[in-house]
Amino acid sequence: MLIAAPLTRPRKTVLAVAATVVGCSLSACSTTGGTQTDTAPPAAAVSASQDTQNAEDAQETQDDSDSDTLIIALDKTAKWNNGIKAHLSGFSRGTSGEYASPSGKAYLAFSVTMQNDSKSTIDLSMVSLSCPDGADEIFDTDAGFNGAPDTHLLQGKSQTWKAACVFPKTAENAQIEITPTDTSGSGWYRTAIFTGQVQ
Repeated sequence: MLIAAPLTRPRKTVLAVAATVVGCSLSACSTTGGTQTDTAPPAAAVSASQDTQNAEDAQETQDDSDSDTLIIALDKTAKWNNGIKAHLSGFSRGTSGEYASPSGKAYLAFSVTMQNDSKSTIDLSMVSLSCPDGADEIFDTDAGFNGAPDTHLLQGKSQTWKAACVFPKTAENAQIEITPTDTSGSGWYRTAIFTGQVQ
């Protein structure tokens, strides 16, 4: 439940800056944190998709093929061949606030964790996140949805940030795509497609 601000409180303006990158939709902000709402959205249970039957039962799934994509269950971790990992967790549902962009929309929130065990630096501001069915990503400073951090992830380091996507209250099938990049000139990684059921 989101609590409206008192009438005497100065109106906040949230500015969402969308950066367009060839081949991906990307938004980045300079901060990684935010103020939590007084009442956190209820947690959402997730289950593996039927499309991931070939995935390992272990926490991590690695794709050694020449495919352009990795298909990963929502509750698993994508691992690229050079050691980069991505994991989604903390799924919950809610409704975006008055000053969010877009506002008044049902959403699916989650945390994104990137681990850099490669030999290259990862530019987190260049990480592409695609929401289910091409829906909008929610930007809401008060809820901590500020987009990917505007920073570089050094070797051996990890970073977690919150994200949210417009997701109807009746929707259950979620497909969230993550595509990292690096600064060594080797370009884009394969896209990790996280898929499954959200209750």
